[in-house]
Amino acid sequence: MKFSKRLRLYLVGVGIGVLLSFIIFDGRGCEWLPSNRVLDAIQNSKIVISERDKCISECEGISVDEIYGLIESGDVNFGESDVRVRNYKITDGDLTLFIKLSEFDTMSSINHIQHENSCKECEGVDSNTFVLLYKPNDLVLKKLRGLSISIKEKALCEFECFGLTENSAEKVLEDGEILFDKSFPNRKPNPVYYIKQRFGGVDYLFWVEQGATKVRFLHVVKYNPSLLSEKDSETLSLLFEMSHELKDCNCN
Repeated sequence: MKFSKRLRLYLVGVGIGVLLSFIIFDGRGCEWLPSNRVLDAIQNSKIVISERDKCISECEGISVDEIYGLIESGDVNFGESDVRVRNYKITDGDLTLFIKLSEFDTMSSINHIQHENSCKECEGVDSNTFVLLYKPNDLVLKKLRGLSISIKEKALCEFECFGLTENSAEKVLEDGEILFDKSFPNRKPNPVYYIKQRFGGVDYLFWVEQGATKVRFLHVVKYNPSLLSEKDSETLSLLFEMSHELKDCNCN
């Protein structure tokens, strides 16, 4: 058999294999694809939305869950995107957004939502001012629940001091309240979340770190924000430092 014929047969076989992979796996595991690389970069960046588009999303009844659903599994239309400035048109069902990636993939800006209603109340809203768009509480907890739980030695001592167990850790990941404005969801390689949960009528604050395969509980303290001054309220790590200084549990 001639080499050219063997080459054609080989290429046909490769093409069939790639086609079957797309059909069977629906693009999963194909991070190298341009569309998946764009979505992955957006997911791993800090996401902001213009005040005007936030107004439009509320006017149209578009939830944050729907926006993040598009960011995770939408289709990138490169033909209608401005790839020179990295402004991508992404569609998921009836929802279409334009999202611009910053130069070093640190921030993604939702700068246009295609909409059907007039939303006249949004016409005078500033389109050049952006606000953070946090991932919904339940979506983050769902992702954390997919990881195995690791309670570090010091945290385990604190758990025992407060009468908490590993079941308590599971409860935290079930319906705890993430304090997003104080957490570090975009810290690389390990995002950090401060999660509030109540046990026995007492509010506790859990310092949780997300790893590749594990969610690590690093510390837990009684949550008493009144101990923080207005200036200190930007960081909750001071509560853990105060607990250590007061030797609430003697877990050194």
